Amino acid sequence: MDRAALIKVLTRASGALAVVLVLLLAFAGYLAHLSTTLPDLRADPSAIEMAQTSVVYAADGSVLAEWYDAEDRTVVPYDSIPQSLKDAAVAIEDRRFYEHSGVDVQAVARAFSVNTRAGEVRQGGSTITQQTVKLLFTEGERTLKRKIEEALLALQLEGRADKDVVLGVYLNMVYYGHGAYGVQSAAQRFFGVDAPDLTLEQSALLAGCIQSPTRYDPFVNPSAALERRNLVLRVMRDEGCISDAEAADAAARPLGLAEGAPMRQLVAPYFVEYVRRDLLEELGSERLYRGGLRIHTTLDPAAQRAAEAAAKSVLPDPADPEVAIASVRWRDGAVVAVVGGRDFSAEQFDLATQGKRQTGSAFKPFVLAAALEEGHTLDSMWEATPFSTPVKDGIWHVENYENAITGGTYSLQTATTWSINTVYARLIMAVGADKVVDTAHRMGITSEINEDPAIALGGLTQGVSPLEMASAFGTIANGGLAVAPSGIDRVTDSEGELVYAPERDGTRAISAEVASTLAGALGQVYTAGTGSSANFGQWAAVKTGTAQSWRDAWLVGYSGELSTAVWVGYPKAQVAMDNVHGIRVTGGSFPAQIWKNYMQVASVGASAPQAVAPATPGAGEREQWVSYTVCAESMKLAGARCPETMELAFPAGAISDEVCTLEHGR
Repeated sequence: MDRAALIKVLTRASGALAVVLVLLLAFAGYLAHLSTTLPDLRADPSAIEMAQTSVVYAADGSVLAEWYDAEDRTVVPYDSIPQSLKDAAVAIEDRRFYEHSGVDVQAVARAFSVNTRAGEVRQGGSTITQQTVKLLFTEGERTLKRKIEEALLALQLEGRADKDVVLGVYLNMVYYGHGAYGVQSAAQRFFGVDAPDLTLEQSALLAGCIQSPTRYDPFVNPSAALERRNLVLRVMRDEGCISDAEAADAAARPLGLAEGAPMRQLVAPYFVEYVRRDLLEELGSERLYRGGLRIHTTLDPAAQRAAEAAAKSVLPDPADPEVAIASVRWRDGAVVAVVGGRDFSAEQFDLATQGKRQTGSAFKPFVLAAALEEGHTLDSMWEATPFSTPVKDGIWHVENYENAITGGTYSLQTATTWSINTVYARLIMAVGADKVVDTAHRMGITSEINEDPAIALGGLTQGVSPLEMASAFGTIANGGLAVAPSGIDRVTDSEGELVYAPERDGTRAISAEVASTLAGALGQVYTAGTGSSANFGQWAAVKTGTAQSWRDAWLVGYSGELSTAVWVGYPKAQVAMDNVHGIRVTGGSFPAQIWKNYMQVASVGASAPQAVAPATPGAGEREQWVSYTVCAESMKLAGARCPETMELAFPAGAISDEVCTLEHGR
C-alpha cells in the first residue's frame, strides 16, 4: 500500500474512531444524566416501601375484609418466608442470584444467543434484582430506556442492600395470580394458610406461577400448574436445594388448593362499608388502601348474626318491606351490629347509617326531654282533645292515632305510654320547637332538623337515620352523657403503632335527673304501652314510631348495654305499609318483634332488672287504671276477627268503647 493510500485508510479509521468516541461519550453522558433521575436508595429508604393491604377485624379478631388499591398485599418479614419458597424462586427465576451483582452478563449473553437463533424473544436475561427494580421504580414498558434504567438501578440496589433483603422485597411484591401480590396474600388465597406455613410443594407451585400467573393459574389450568410445579421441584433438586426423595414425594402430592378460593364471603358488608366511609374521611384513600393498616372494629359477630336473623325471621319475603337495624353499646358508642338492607349485592345504600326517614312518635322523647328541662313533670295534666293552632304555613291540626282517644285529660306519663299526639302537640307549643331541636342535637341527632312544631310527631324535613336514633337513646341510658357512635375501636400500622382511635369520652347532653325521668317514662312504654310487644322479660326503655300513612315504622330503645333502633319500610318508593301479611305496620308490630328477637339474644347476660307489670299510679296521677283487651293494630277494643290482641292496662276512659272493625288480612 502506497503512502497516499495508507494516509487515506488511517484518516477514515480515525474518523470512525472519533465517531465511536463521540457516541461513547454521549452514551456515558446519557447514563450520567439518567442516573440523576433515579431514586437514591441510600438517602431515601422509603423509596423501596411497598403498598400493603389493610385488614379489617371484628371485635373477636376474625377478619371482616381486606382493603387494597390495585394490589392485594400483606408484607411479611424475610425470616417468615419459608426457605422452600426462597430456594424455589431462585432456582426457577435466577439461578445465579447469589453470584451476580444485580445484572447477570452471562444470562444476558445466553438470552441474546437463544433469541437470535430463534428469531424471536424466547428467553429473558433479567435477574431477580432487575425484576424487583421494575416492580418498585419503573413503569414496565418494553423499551431500551427502561432496560437501561433497570440495569442501573439493579446495580445501585445491590450495592446498598443485602441479597436477602432484595429477595424478600421481591417475594413480597411479585404477582402470583388471582389478585394476590406478595407471598402472604398468595398463601392465603391459594391455600388458606399463612406464608410461614407453606409446604415444599406449595412453595414450588407459587414460584412456578411467577413467570406467567395466567398460564399457570392452578384454578383455571390445574394440569399446566401441576406440570410447572414439578418442573420447579426438579430444578430445585438439580440445584441441590432438596433431595431426590423430597422432590419425588412433593411431586406426588395433589395441588391442595383451598376450598372456596380465591373469593372471600362478605361478612357484615353494610358495617364494613360504614367503617370504610369513616376512615376515608379520617385518613384518606392513600393510607387506607396502601398503608397496610390493621383496623380493629367494634362489630360483635354474635350480635350481627342475631340482628340479621331477627330481620329475616319476621320479614323474610323479597317483597316484604326492608329492615334496618343499628345497635350501639351506649357506654362508649361502639357500634356492635348493623343491618343496612336485605341484599348488599343488589343495593349498597345503607339504610341503617345513611338512610334518613320520618320517625313518627319515636321523636317524642326529645320533646319530653326538653319539657323536663323546662320544669314540666310527668304527672302534669294535659288536654287530649283534637288540637289546632296557627303555624308558619297555615293551621296545624292534630288528632290521635285512629281517633282512639278523642278527649279527656291525661298525665304526661300516660301521654308518653300511649303516644297521645294531641298532648305532645300542646307540649311542644309550650316548650318551643327551637328548644326541642337543640335537645335532640345535644342527645345525638346529627341531621338537620327543622324548627317546626310538627317534629313533635316526627314530621321532619329530611328524616334521621337508625344509627342516630340508637345513639340518641343511648344518651338516656348513659345518664345523660352523649357519646358519638363509631364502628372503629382503633387503627394501627403494620408494626402495631397507633394511627387513629375515635373519641370515646361522653359529653353532658342532659342532666342525670332528666335522663332518669326519661328512662322511667319509656320503661312504662315497654311494660304497659305501645311498645309492650317488644317485652322479652328484661328491663328496657323503648318508644314506638309510625309515620303518616304507615310509610315508616320504628321501635327504638335500650336494655342492658345496648341501645338499638329498628326501622321498617320501603326505601325508594314511599309506599304505605297498610297490608303487609294482613296488617297495617306500626312501630308496635313488626319493628317491635324484630327488636325483641334481636335483643333477647344480643343482650343476654346484661345486668338489668327484670321487666315488671305496669306501675300503679301515684296520687299525683289522679287516674284509675282498667284492664282492656286491645287490637294490636288499631289500638281499639279487640273484635272477634282481630288476629293479634294484647291485655293492657289503660287509664279509665283513655280509649273509646269502639270495637275494632278492620278487615284484617283482606
